[in-house]
Amino acid sequence: MHHVRFGPQSDAPWEVVGSDDTTFTVETPAYGALVTSPVTVAGRITGVDENVRVAVWQLSSEGPLGRSQGIPAGGDNYLWSTSVHFVGASDPTLTIVATAGGHLQQVERFAVQGVRF
Repeated sequence: MHHVRFGPQSDAPWEVVGSDDTTFTVETPAYGALVTSPVTVAGRITGVDENVRVAVWQLSSEGPLGRSQGIPAGGDNYLWSTSVHFVGASDPTLTIVATAGGHLQQVERFAVQGVRF
């Protein structure tokens, strides 16, 4: 995981801004990239009968700013891609969260990418 301290205080909380995995990734947009809506999100996944979902979040909101439909994916290093339309962004940073699951639990794996708005 990639994380940064949220605030200048020595006791400020840490926030996850990126993940580092070899079997489920978010490669586009790049870490720290400037994004607008809709944002193209793409990565790779290894697995059988996967269902990838993507959401765009900001710290100041209780829910996601936008979500994709499930994307069927599977195989070895399979390239997946979707476009996510989001509204209401006001924070300078956003977090893109890709999840896969549905076999045993709703979310079995996840990948995150911190971007700028």
